[in-house]
Amino acid sequence: MNQKILKLAIKKFKELSTKYDGFINVCVDNWRGWRFIYDTVDVRKCKNDCKNCPLYLLVKNERKGIFSAGLCPASRKDKVLFGPQNFLNCKTLKQYEDCYANFILKKTNTKKEIREELMLIKDFRIIFSKTNNLLNKEKRFRKSIIKKVLRKAKPPKKSIIESIVRSRGL
Repeated sequence: MNQKILKLAIKKFKELSTKYDGFINVCVDNWRGWRFIYDTVDVRKCKNDCKNCPLYLLVKNERKGIFSAGLCPASRKDKVLFGPQNFLNCKTLKQYEDCYANFILKKTNTKKEIREELMLIKDFRIIFSKTNNLLNKEKRFRKSIIKKVLRKAKPPKKSIIESIVRSRGL
């Protein structure tokens, strides 16, 4: 993971956490640009009433740059593949695992595409968790995605994934 991005993210999270106390897990990922993935009390009870959501109100005006704390709108196609939230980065860790697994299973076709997606998983970081066990939580997150994908993938995709996982230490 890019250390500059990580430093920016940690600094921004410290600022946001002084204004909002509903964070459960906050992750940094390169999903359509480096951004936070928010797992919050509001995300867990989301009814897509964004204009009344404290998390949305907190980050709705965040600027885009090399790292963004803002929200990434989900298209209709995104919602079919990644879940019902209006924003791609409002996800519980479990939902986010499913997003990765769904994308790998349904949208990657070549070895290059699969490798690129698996490398995104490798760069994924949890920078805050109420349980404070960040490294173990990250490892479980990655392993869970790999297990889901291998359980559902058909040959030859399954063989490609196994090969990349072995060679890249995932």
